[in-house]
Amino acid sequence: MAAVVSDSPSHVLAEFDSLDPLLSALRLDSSRLKCTCLAVSRRWLALGSSGGGLNLIQKDGWKHRLILTHKEGAISRVACCPHDDDFVAVATSQGIVVVWELNQERRGKPERIYVSSEHKGRKVTALCWDTSVLRVFVGDHMGKVSAIKVNSSKQGKAAAAFVMFPVQIITSVDSRVVQLDYLDGRLLISSLTRSYLCDTEREKFWKIGNKERDGEYGACFFPGGRSSGGQQSLIYCARPGSRMWEVNFEGEVQSTHQFKQLLSSPPLPIISTRYVTGGLYSSSSHISDDFILCRHLCDHSVVTWTDRGLYVFLPQNVQVLLWSQVKGIQDMCAYKSDLFCLHIDGKISHFSLLPVDRCVERLIKRSSWGLAAGVCHLFQNSVISGKVREGVTDGQAEHVKSQLDLVLQADLVKQMEEVLSRVEPMDSACSSRRSSISSHESFNVLDCGIYRVISRRNSQSDEDSGSLSLSEDERLRELSVPLEDEHAESVSRMFCPSDTASHASVTMDSDRTEPILPFSLSLPFRSTSPRMSLQAVKESVSSFVRKTTEKIGTLHMSPEIRRKQEAKEEEHPHVVTVDGFSQQEEEKTELEPPQPPTPSVEDILLGELKLATLEAM
Repeated sequence: MAAVVSDSPSHVLAEFDSLDPLLSALRLDSSRLKCTCLAVSRRWLALGSSGGGLNLIQKDGWKHRLILTHKEGAISRVACCPHDDDFVAVATSQGIVVVWELNQERRGKPERIYVSSEHKGRKVTALCWDTSVLRVFVGDHMGKVSAIKVNSSKQGKAAAAFVMFPVQIITSVDSRVVQLDYLDGRLLISSLTRSYLCDTEREKFWKIGNKERDGEYGACFFPGGRSSGGQQSLIYCARPGSRMWEVNFEGEVQSTHQFKQLLSSPPLPIISTRYVTGGLYSSSSHISDDFILCRHLCDHSVVTWTDRGLYVFLPQNVQVLLWSQVKGIQDMCAYKSDLFCLHIDGKISHFSLLPVDRCVERLIKRSSWGLAAGVCHLFQNSVISGKVREGVTDGQAEHVKSQLDLVLQADLVKQMEEVLSRVEPMDSACSSRRSSISSHESFNVLDCGIYRVISRRNSQSDEDSGSLSLSEDERLRELSVPLEDEHAESVSRMFCPSDTASHASVTMDSDRTEPILPFSLSLPFRSTSPRMSLQAVKESVSSFVRKTTEKIGTLHMSPEIRRKQEAKEEEHPHVVTVDGFSQQEEEKTELEPPQPPTPSVEDILLGELKLATLEAM
């Protein structure tokens, strides 16, 4: 049985789709032909091969669409244009950089629109696109950085044929270029010794920090704006000893974040069908590692890797969102919450960074009942916590359990029973979900001021209490009418015939088959005295409803019957008695002075009901 994760992580890495069949179909899983690099965009997953071919796979359905061939050697780097899926840049093993226009919108053939020999004879180690225009930045192992600006055939064949921009040399740094990143007119260069910030428009350069380093350390932009609460864009540079520099957009180091202590926790498992029976639930300790490349992920996180695994940080909060053991990573690309990792053996892993509840929901939609049960048990501390309870409901957990085989998956059934027992304790008296009246989640206030008590699940009442069903919201709104003060005392005495009435306890149960009564009791408290039985309240209420119905029924009588009824009432004064309280209607004569309009019986009685509920509060 898998050990339960002691902490309550909010996110996990999940692998829902295996790309092994795709690599097999492309014949990239053989010893002769392997995948050498990869890139991702909104539409494409681009895979470069050792044979010089670039395979473009449509992410929707993982359909292979295009293959672009090159005679200049194997593909060493590839980059997809972030603002136009119709362009892709490729670097070959000979140092040749080719920019392709795919012409997918016009259903034409892909075209080479630029071929650069500026880095010929060198190894291109980094490619990066401009975020707004058609410009590609290239870095090699000698530290040379150049920019290639291209024209598109969308601007016209003449412009594309006769206007060729020369390659612009940006700079030459002192060592191999490890990573390039671009944002809002600034180019970030990370080499083996330090990081540099370049203003490509004004041609200004800054060295980031004073301390040098020695190794493959990456750096990336952290975009600001609305997604970051209106904060300015930042830069994060990897440093030795599991540290990161936080740098502003002017190249000034603001602070140093230390993640060594935070990484001492055991790794989180990766949710994947291929690891269900394997060494997924490893909890080996972690030592200090040096981060290689850094990528911006989602809105608030940065992902990097070492030779041990993947790490996702929340750098602004100086927190480790998670880290998982993934060995042998050669290259990695990210788009939103999707991660694609190229391993040294040529395999490709596709991970999704998801909250725990979203992961369970995805597994349920895929009918992966065994894996969903394993996730619920493994991360039960997160499943039953308040932040995730809205996603993984009791019904979903029960449904997962009902889909398991009682014989073949007996262990999973026991694990789900353990999770359900923690989510909903067996003792109903101790259940916070069943003590609905005392919980702020168990009632709401209507526009008319009446408290409506909500019962979330079937519950059994105590021995000294019963259950009542409340009316619909529409009926409660109809009862919100002006109240006449002269009749308030009679209705109040009927609801509270003794001093102990204010301590009456009412437990609501929406599944009882009691008749729906056209009123609502305002009792936002729990009973502390069992002396008054609920039956007495129900009998008083039933009597009041019966009399109210008779009065309201007179409003719908025919004119002849109403005149006869009024004639009888004139002969005998009408007396209204409610629980010992009486009032006599005086005969009206023609000599009496004119009186203001008298409210209808229906308005008076319904108004009295509102005051009774307000006084009970």
